[in-house]
Amino acid sequence: MKKKGSINIKLRLTVLFITLFAMLVIGIISIGFMYRIKDNSETTIIDEMQNSASLLVQEKIEEAELALDHYASYLDTEASLIELIHSKPENYVKRSIPKRSPDAPDIYLSQRSYVNEDVDKDAVEDEMSLLVNLESLWVPMMQQDGDTITTTYIGTETGFMISYDRYASLAEYSDDGEVYFNHLERNWYKKAKEGLDVVFTDLSQDYFGRGLSLTCAKPFFYYGVFAGVVAMDILIDDLKNTIIDIDVKEGYDSDYAFIVNENGDIIASPVINKDTTEFENIKDLNNTFYSISDRILSNKKGMDKVDDFYLIYSPIERANWVLCVYVPEEIIMQPIRQLEQRIKVVITIFVLIMLIVCSIAYFVVKIVSGKITEPILLLKEDVGVISKGNLEHKARVIGNDEVSDLAQAFNDMTKSLKDYISDLTSLTAEKERIGAELNVATNIQSSMLPSIFPNFAGSDKFDIYATMNPAKEVGGDFYDFFMIDDKHIVIVVADVSGKGVPAALFMVIGKTLIKDHTGLKTNLSDVFYEVNNLLCESNSENLFITAFEAVINLETGHLTYVNAGHEMPYIYRKGKDWQPEQMKPGFVLAGMENMKFTTGELYLKPGDKVFQYTDGVTEATNAKNELYGMDRLKEALDANSDKKMYDLLPAVKADIDKFVGEAPQFDDITMLGFEFK
Repeated sequence: MKKKGSINIKLRLTVLFITLFAMLVIGIISIGFMYRIKDNSETTIIDEMQNSASLLVQEKIEEAELALDHYASYLDTEASLIELIHSKPENYVKRSIPKRSPDAPDIYLSQRSYVNEDVDKDAVEDEMSLLVNLESLWVPMMQQDGDTITTTYIGTETGFMISYDRYASLAEYSDDGEVYFNHLERNWYKKAKEGLDVVFTDLSQDYFGRGLSLTCAKPFFYYGVFAGVVAMDILIDDLKNTIIDIDVKEGYDSDYAFIVNENGDIIASPVINKDTTEFENIKDLNNTFYSISDRILSNKKGMDKVDDFYLIYSPIERANWVLCVYVPEEIIMQPIRQLEQRIKVVITIFVLIMLIVCSIAYFVVKIVSGKITEPILLLKEDVGVISKGNLEHKARVIGNDEVSDLAQAFNDMTKSLKDYISDLTSLTAEKERIGAELNVATNIQSSMLPSIFPNFAGSDKFDIYATMNPAKEVGGDFYDFFMIDDKHIVIVVADVSGKGVPAALFMVIGKTLIKDHTGLKTNLSDVFYEVNNLLCESNSENLFITAFEAVINLETGHLTYVNAGHEMPYIYRKGKDWQPEQMKPGFVLAGMENMKFTTGELYLKPGDKVFQYTDGVTEATNAKNELYGMDRLKEALDANSDKKMYDLLPAVKADIDKFVGEAPQFDDITMLGFEFK
């Protein structure tokens, strides 16, 4: 019962951990995305608020420019009409300035002013009487925009001025309707005279006390020569209130707009009295505005973040004003603060959901795990019985799921195991028999090869050593050496094609035939000729032998050899290095009957050495499928050339083993070394 509870607990903890981990990963990723969205939203909200405020400012400026263009169009029309009257006076009737009557208050009052008493009235009478015809334009203009246009007037370079004002009191004028007024010294006249287009002058209090007014003036010309200025006074109370009526964000009263003139005076703001002409200058407000006043008055669009507010400004070019919008930073940051609060709420809700989900998952897994582990535990009991050797016991198959499949698989496995044990018993006995026979064959093969060194007691004329390492229990390589008399020694190295028992048996036959047919007076080519024919007679398995045989005269060093498709031996000349002996190999033994073999010869001097081997040496392969090769063999021989044969061959074998590494040996490795003393 204790182990059953342990399985349940592990399942519960595993599922709980996976659930908790998954929810934590999802939560961390989600919250990370929320904060990333918040950061991106902060930038986006600020940008959008700035863009919104900038668009609102531009919209108000366009409204102001449109209104000012409307008034400027009146002056363009008046200037054109004046120039037309002057160029074609015959088309117009000369008129006198009408008198205003108290009984007709809605009749427009005309006033004629002279610059000073020195002006000759008669000299300008004709021009004045013609320009009275402007009344035909002024009357409908006053009817349409009389609430904002207080006065319209014309001043000429010849010294007179005519003005129309709908609401001026009759008491303001003399009996003849004339007053003296030096318009040539007025700012609106001088400023218009300097240019060609409509100009707007500074704000001033209306002459009759109706509020702040803006003077709009335009020069007119007679045949290209400046002749005077036509102008009008515009009450700007409605205009400026329309412009500064800005609500950047609904529901906030801390954002507002104000207008600055070219001198830096704040001429319109929510807190300025509409009748005052004494304005504060932005440079006098505080250090914050002073630091950016030059940029505000640069007649360029811009936006500055100063302290805890944003200031957006843009020029109203017609009037040479600048519209500024003051937006506190709290207005822009309020949505971001709300987003932060919502993220905190989401995190709290997520933690609660995670706790609820983990609790539900834990109790659900507790119930499910019990149902899962019960058949597993029963199966465990049955397997325990089977594992003790009772192969007749069968596991209980409960339900129809993976656990029942597993129980059935155990039953099938038990049956297969019984059959396997029965077969294995027979197979093991057979294998042991074959193994024993192979051990005998290995011992027999080893005993057939010379294995006692030095082999010839008391010999001081040569040194000889040989090794054979089969790839399997028995091999197809063989070596041999024997004396045919006191002066001559024979060395043989051969390699049978194939491996295992067939190659070993064929090796025994080949070794025996070569030794039996080698005699002092027998030519080596004849030896291989006879051995080849004998091997071909009983070669049902189509095996063949590569062989090298040499007879060495121990007194003269004369070496006679024959090569049947075998490797070239390496010869060491005393004081030099190892070099392969270039010889043309003949055909292999047991390959074809009646083959002719050619002998060769060379002379050994005291200290010279011969190294012969099978292809298992040069074709040894490592894990990268690289061959050991003749170059590496030469390097190994050169590195150990001063050693005795007893030490030289093991050194070469060690180098081969190092190169091959963990790769398996796939061919027999046979080496024979001979030193002529």
